[in-house]
Amino acid sequence: MFSSDEVENFMEILVAEEFEAAQISQRYDHDYVQDLYCLTLNALPAHYVRHSIDVRINMDLEDRSALTGKIQAAMRHAHGILANDRRKMVREAI
Repeated sequence: MFSSDEVENFMEILVAEEFEAAQISQRYDHDYVQDLYCLTLNALPAHYVRHSIDVRINMDLEDRSALTGKIQAAMRHAHGILANDRRKMVREAI
């Protein structure tokens, strides 16, 4: 029988690590962190895996650096969305 508990989005793990490295939870309130996390993940392609350790073992430094750069760019973009409160503008337009 299939269980979705056996599959995870590897990008969620990497984004959480970047948040930890940037001390996002210590710098912003809970709601901001949750919004930032969602917006960051939505800007990145999903990468579903069964075992993240296998991906880590087989990922070379160049691939990891490229992913880190994409995640950091997505985080900057998400910060921009929240700073400009574009979500509120969209809600008000509806």
